[in-house]
Amino acid sequence: MKIGFEVFLVVAREMSITKAANELHITQQCASDHIKRLEKEYNVVLFERRPKFRLTQAGEIMLHNLLNIQIMETSMSRSLAGIAEGTVGGFTLGISTSRAPIILPRVLPRYYQCYPKVNISFTEEDTQILEERLLNGQVDLFIGVNTSPHPDYKIQTLTTDEIILVISAKLLRREFSKQEIRQMEDGIDLKRFSNIPFTQSFKTGKVNHAIQEYLDSYNVKLNVIYNISDSETQILLCASGICAALCPKMLLAAAYRHNQTCKPEDELYMFPIRNLGRELKIELVSHRNAMHPMYIQDFVHILQEELPRIADSMSLEELRKSIQ
Repeated sequence: MKIGFEVFLVVAREMSITKAANELHITQQCASDHIKRLEKEYNVVLFERRPKFRLTQAGEIMLHNLLNIQIMETSMSRSLAGIAEGTVGGFTLGISTSRAPIILPRVLPRYYQCYPKVNISFTEEDTQILEERLLNGQVDLFIGVNTSPHPDYKIQTLTTDEIILVISAKLLRREFSKQEIRQMEDGIDLKRFSNIPFTQSFKTGKVNHAIQEYLDSYNVKLNVIYNISDSETQILLCASGICAALCPKMLLAAAYRHNQTCKPEDELYMFPIRNLGRELKIELVSHRNAMHPMYIQDFVHILQEELPRIADSMSLEELRKSIQ
């Protein structure tokens, strides 16, 4: 990629010629000249200078295409390096903080047997943030939940998940009779839990989006007192008896570990939600223009095999058996 394009990308990212010049270790005049030459070459204005420094429509088009070129160049370099050096290389995978400890210990041992010299960097963020990072070339692929459609995404569904209510025995028995609790095994009506304190993911999280769609469709408002995206922390808060949570089934291992060692009165109950109708799609997302080397393709194959197994092992029935 020619230097003028590289300067443009940094200016577009920083939205400042001065900051871009400092990052590139060139003068502000030099950076400005590169932008002017591009504008002259393509006969367009790339940035509006006033009242606020921002990209024009032409600038947005150039940014989109240059990011795609950058991704393809990186992909080509990795593929050629893989041929030249054998099974040596590296890539960056995005994944949520909650799913990383569930997925990676099952996937990486298998992968390491085949590719011990491949370096993997992990970026732990929510799906919405990882979507942007993939488009900007900051991650090579990511494991997301209900990814927003985009023409530059290649999306593969690895498995599905569902949302489960987690609540302590103390909190549940305070609000409901034994008979009512027995009737909840086949599913609960969230309207009946509107007075109970909840911990919930941040509004930007995809799990929260699925929950909110359900709540809106049934005109239910939860009493949310804590917002945190990490499911294990949510479960620990539930174990303290101060609140309930809505967690993906795949992330309930912490709840079952708690039940293995706690007193009966401190047990956590887990119930499916009646008429939820909104599954969570666990997806592998990459850039459609990226040509991945064999060591990334094989990583994808292992994910495709292991994720359904992980989901099956995290079913409510199997987890209950594991602690009996």
